[in-house]
Amino acid sequence: MSDKPVLALDVGGSSVKSVLVARGQRILGSVRVDAIHSQASADQILNTLAVIIKSYLQNIGGVCRIAFAFPGPFDYEQGLSLIQNQDKYDSLYGLYVGAKLREILGIPALEMRFRNDADAAILGEALYGAGAAYSRLLGLTLGTGLGSAFVAEGNLIAEGDNVPPHGWLYSCMFKNQRADDLFSTRGLLARLHKRGIDAIDIVSVFQAADEDRAVLAEAFASFGADLGSFLKPFVSTFQADAVLVTGGIAEAWDVFAPSLSHTLSVPVRKGTLGRRAALLGAACLYF
Repeated sequence: MSDKPVLALDVGGSSVKSVLVARGQRILGSVRVDAIHSQASADQILNTLAVIIKSYLQNIGGVCRIAFAFPGPFDYEQGLSLIQNQDKYDSLYGLYVGAKLREILGIPALEMRFRNDADAAILGEALYGAGAAYSRLLGLTLGTGLGSAFVAEGNLIAEGDNVPPHGWLYSCMFKNQRADDLFSTRGLLARLHKRGIDAIDIVSVFQAADEDRAVLAEAFASFGADLGSFLKPFVSTFQADAVLVTGGIAEAWDVFAPSLSHTLSVPVRKGTLGRRAALLGAACLYF
């Protein structure tokens, strides 16, 4: 069993976060953030990733294991990208990302493993962050889309009678709409638009005029209540001890969490690890 640290990379739509993780899930140094153009050609994307990896290999003297938190759809066992029509990483469709990176780096034996980015973030929080006190968790990432994972005793549960296929809630229906279209940034902005508040992102929402504050509060409260109503049967079936929430929308915690908590009978916890969550969750592929 190698004592070399794992290089963990969290590949997002506009940036790649990376850090070395040692046994015991100790993060070595600070998290590095590199820009990436996810709509670029496959060669450009792969070369960006290769440059990041190469810089670590040079500094550490040969990291032998690499763990990726990568968006889907993706065959994580094979390292095969199935991403298409996602407005990001479409050019990687049908490519074995690990094999291509080994080829570019010229290191055929370099070990690489892949995990879904939402799974990684939720597992990181479940094991080392806000969810560490609970044995059964339903975890969410609320952001560009709705990510979800079910965790029992530190393990991801992706199949069975008490979880949806792959543990994914995004395609489930609520009020005749896909959950992904409701409980995401675009869903929240659409909810605000119906109430006369137009914004391009969550940050700008809070720059609304004072006279819009009551409307804003009502919109977020309804978002939280609807999210709670949607989650309630899944919490019950899975017998979750708590619900864990991460992602960009979680930054608006104070305005939607009260109504979410009120709707559910279990504690609702906000993630505490930030950008470290997915990196730790990816590194768990080895530890």
